[in-house]
This record gives sequence, C-alpha cells and structure tokens, in this order.
Amino acid sequence: MLKVLSSSNLKSLDLKTIENKKISSLMLMKRACERFIKWFISKFSQSNKIQIFCGFGNNGGDALLISNMLYDRGYNVKVFILNNKDKISKDCLIQLNNLNKKIPIYDINQNMISEIKDSEIIIDGLFGYGLSRKLENPCGDLMKHLNNLKGKKISIDVPSGISSDKVYGNVFFNSDYVFTFQTPKLSFFFPEYLNLIGKVVIKDIGLDKNALDKLLPLASVIEKSDIKKNIISRSLISHKGTFGHGLIISGSKGKMGACVMSCKASLKSGIGLLSVYIPKIGESIIQTSVPEAMVITDKEKDYISSIPKLEVFNSIGLGPGIGLKKDTEKAIIKLIKVAKIPLVVDADAINIISKNKNILKFLPEGSILTPHPKEFKRLMGTYKDSNQRIELQKKLSKKFKLNILIKGPFSMMTDINGNLFINSTGNPGMATGGSGDVLTGIITGLIGRGYKPFNAMIMGVYIHGLSGDISKKKLGEESLMATDLIDTLPKAFKKIDN
Repeated sequence: MLKVLSSSNLKSLDLKTIENKKISSLMLMKRACERFIKWFISKFSQSNKIQIFCGFGNNGGDALLISNMLYDRGYNVKVFILNNKDKISKDCLIQLNNLNKKIPIYDINQNMISEIKDSEIIIDGLFGYGLSRKLENPCGDLMKHLNNLKGKKISIDVPSGISSDKVYGNVFFNSDYVFTFQTPKLSFFFPEYLNLIGKVVIKDIGLDKNALDKLLPLASVIEKSDIKKNIISRSLISHKGTFGHGLIISGSKGKMGACVMSCKASLKSGIGLLSVYIPKIGESIIQTSVPEAMVITDKEKDYISSIPKLEVFNSIGLGPGIGLKKDTEKAIIKLIKVAKIPLVVDADAINIISKNKNILKFLPEGSILTPHPKEFKRLMGTYKDSNQRIELQKKLSKKFKLNILIKGPFSMMTDINGNLFINSTGNPGMATGGSGDVLTGIITGLIGRGYKPFNAMIMGVYIHGLSGDISKKKLGEESLMATDLIDTLPKAFKKIDN
C-alpha cells in the first residue's frame, strides 16, 4: 500500500532523511529537482517558452533550482518570484542568489499581474504542501490570472493554494500535471480538487525508507500488489461447496435488473453456490438470466416482505433494487437483528438504516456498508467538505465496528478501527446505473469465497474499478454500462493473478 502522509509527517520525513542519510537539505532539494528535470525533458522540447513562478519557501527554492537546470539545458526560461525577504527560507535564498544572471527575473506584485502573458509552459512553485490558509492577494489574483492563461500548466509537489491534507478554498493553481515527491497527498483525492489538478506523477526521491515505514499514514492507497498477495488459490481437490454459499436479497417490481447484475457479478467472483431471495415477479427473470443461481421467492409478488433462513449461508448481500415498502423495511430490520455473519449492505438497505439509525448497533461486526455520497449524507447528515466527511466515516466505522466504502472517484474505505484506504482504479465511465449493484455482488461473492470482509471490500472495489478500466479501453467512457463491468471481471481477475 502506498502511504499518504500529513504535512507534519512529510516534514519529519525530510528531516529524518537529512539526519539518517547524512545529506544536506540542499542536496535533497537537488535530488528532487533532478527527478523533475528527467521527467520534464522526456515530455517537453527546448522550443517551448517557459514561465516559472516561485514562492519564498522551499517549494520556491525547488522552482529556482529547476529554472537553473532548465536554462543550462538550453530551455527558454523566465522567472517570476514572490520576493518576500522577511519570510524567505534559507534554502530558497541560496537558490535565489545562485540563479543564473542571464535568466530574466521579475518580482510579483499586484500591479504587474495583468502584464503576465500566455506561455507555452507555466511551472508553479509558489506554495508547497505546508500551506495552512486561504491565499490572499496578490497571490489569489495571481492564481486566477494564471489559470486563465494559455499554456501547459505544471505544479511542483502540490498545486499552489492546496495543502497536503486540508480543504481551504477554491482559489488554487489549475494544473495539467502535478509532479509530486515520494508520496501522494490526501488532497489529491478530494472531489473539491479532482477536476482541476490534472495528472499526478509520483517519483521516489530517495527519502529514508525506515523512517517512512515508522510513520502512521493519514490513508493508504490500494495497489495491485496488495490485492495479488491476498489471492486465495483454488485447490485441485475442491468442489463447489469449498467456495462458499452466498445469498443476495434483492429486487422489486421494475428493479429486477439490479438483482440480475448483483447475482452475475457474485458468480463471476468465484463463489461456489449462490441463492437469491426475490419477490415472485422476478422468478422467471432470474431463472432465465442467471440459471446458475438458486431462487427463493417471497410470498409477495412485487416486493420483499420477509426473509429466508440464514444459517446455511457464508455471505449475505442485501439492498440492490429492493425499494422502500413498509414491509420491506420491516424485513430488512429483522434480518439485521438476527444475522450472525457480516452483511454487505447497499442501496435501499442503507436508506432503510438511515430511517432507523437505532439498528446500526445490531449490524454484525465487520459488516460492509457501500453508500454513494448522497446515501452517506442520509445516514450521517450533511458535511462541509471532504475533511468532515472522512471524520464522520471514521467515527461511524469505529463506533459500530463496520467497514464502510463510500463510492465515487477514488472510493474511500474505512475499516473497523477507522483506518482510511483509497482505491486507485476506475474511471468516470463507471458513473452509470447498476455499477453499485455489480460491486455489491462482487464483494458478496468474495466473502462467500472465503475472504475476510475487509479484504473482500478492498479487493472488490479494486477489481470493480479495474474491470471498468479494461472496459474503457475497449468501449470508451461514454458508452460503458454496468453489464460491461461483469463481462470484463474475468480479465480483471486474470490481470491481478498475472
């Protein structure tokens, strides 16, 4: 897993690297800038005119050193600096004094901002990850002006105006690329910034690995290797009973498609046996569409009004397409109270819990809730920003010992101890009806297959996103449907195993 660190831990890691590896802060700065230069010259030719904007902290020092390095390699460079002599850092001052005298340099002030013109490349080194306030003028006006200029925009470490882990406002540098050092920043995954920070490039700059291992992360980003190492192999002497028996409680009149997709996804995720509990209206639909599933029907024709016996099942998923009938609500509440194994709870089952929050305490420990942001708001109330949402999510997980997966770009998960995990797969084409039903089926199938609920959650969301990425390569984002995710699940599992 890739650690995501707080700004204080990032600073501590720099200092520990300097101390343990017996190098100076200037040498560490040089190492970081050399990694940037190697990446930059692989993408942009010397014919590009470059404007570099520098602050007075160490991020500005990086930008000044990069200016020298690019000039030495024949690039056409202009430098603009927030030259605050009272606040300039020691290393930034050294880099300013070392700037090649042939490089044009301009002090940034309120009067000259409007005179800054378009450039083929604009490099942002104004503020680093330690920013802890909204930008004030002239910096706020400078950001707005730069964002309106033509040219490819690149930020060093973080886009100026964004801290590493907090939401401070909406005035920040809108980057095409963010070249960040060693670890991603939590703010890179916030919806408030996603559309305007561009592609993130992460490069190792040799920070002390032992020191990094000892630091507690704000979050951990799930990688392919994390999923691969947890794969359970299939024994040669196994049979269908070896791989579990799952139950999906789903469907109502007009919403049987949700049930079909959940069931197919569950079966494609390796479970040995699958039963499905549905209203009578869906029997022929399921028997025809998913012949591998065993069907149990409710006494009601159009909706679910009761629950089956649960003892024989290894995993239970509930919610897709069940609706909000009063009898359905009573049945789901009863199921939650009598269940002995962790549940996978989605869609209207979450909405039923939101109307009856007292039943949260009855959810078996380790159960997985998979709300999208609106469902989470119904469950926990409104929140101001991503920071508040994460705190609410952690609080809910710890209080009731639940695994919670909030779906969306870079889906965020918390385990029963409130630790935060971030998914790294998926694309906007997956924002389509039924995608969540597929995810419910995958996770239910994985638990039945033998995975612990937490591992099933992170594995399920990663493979779900990977299926979307495989589908995108073939179909593009615009025409991607939830059923396409089911079709590409085998390729996703195979890609993990390779």
